[in-house]
Amino acid sequence: MRPLKTISAMTLAAALLGVASCTNPFAPKLQPDLHPSITALGDQRTVAGVFQNIQYAYTYRDTLIYGNLLHPDYQFRYYNADRATEVTFNRDEEIRTTYNLFKGADQLDIQWNEIVAQDGDSLQIDVTRGYNLKIALQVNDLFRIDGRATLRLVRNSPNDVWLIRSWRDDSSF
Repeated sequence: MRPLKTISAMTLAAALLGVASCTNPFAPKLQPDLHPSITALGDQRTVAGVFQNIQYAYTYRDTLIYGNLLHPDYQFRYYNADRATEVTFNRDEEIRTTYNLFKGADQLDIQWNEIVAQDGDSLQIDVTRGYNLKIALQVNDLFRIDGRATLRLVRNSPNDVWLIRSWRDDSSF
């Protein structure tokens, strides 16, 4: 019976060691009662929450958060002065372009300025707002874009989250 006790003790010790090794002593403990208002994400049922989540997605280069902001029929538009034409991206192109920006930038910082205009109702609203975007690609490659964006936000009911249906960009790039 002695070898069986030794094997049981070794199995127990190995199990305890295995469980202990799954804990990262340098990671903070998760707070099970963490309230949503404490997190950096905004409530996407509000217009302010949409803009806060755009800022979060850019700051943390989070394509999942960014993608969750976009309506399936999303369109991004801007005027290309060099080609004297309006350029339009659909949702897939926007996600791909934004992913490449997030991946290639060392740092992104978007700051939303004043709301210039806001018009709509509880299911569709157009918001025009100024912004400043800083893109650091490398130590010496810093780009600043000052612009104005008009976002059309839509939802099916007042209890749903807002989704960006279109983004018309008028900026200095």
